[in-house]
Amino acid sequence: MSARSEHPLVTSADLTPSDESLLEERGWHRMDVKWLITRASMGSAKTVVGRTFFPPGSKHDLHRHPNAEEWEFVISGEGVKRVGDEAFVIRAGDVVFCPQDVYHGLENTSETEPLLTIWGYCGAGSLEEAGYVLPADDEGGRPAP
Repeated sequence: MSARSEHPLVTSADLTPSDESLLEERGWHRMDVKWLITRASMGSAKTVVGRTFFPPGSKHDLHRHPNAEEWEFVISGEGVKRVGDEAFVIRAGDVVFCPQDVYHGLENTSETEPLLTIWGYCGAGSLEEAGYVLPADDEGGRPAP
């Protein structure tokens, strides 16, 4: 038997390409994002799972998903997580929940250590289905926390 499964419902970060389409002006600052499970890759209807590598000083700006909840598990490193109007440090072994339609973001504030997370959406099979809204996208609507 091979070291890697060749089953169509099994994948890994090593086998998944980085998403080169994520733009800094849309809040993705120097992050390496890999979409491990999506509707397109595995046929998932209500689940997305990804892996993000945050080099020192990188960040994901505040944003919200109108159609999905999100969770994030820290594999290594630490960072400052924002959920709603709260900011707090998360470290290896921590898991954070973000309710649907609540602004959230994450920054690696370290000058030397990377941050590695695995995360997922519940309720959508893709980023497009989850929705991705920056505070600037809210036309005179709800203020950013």
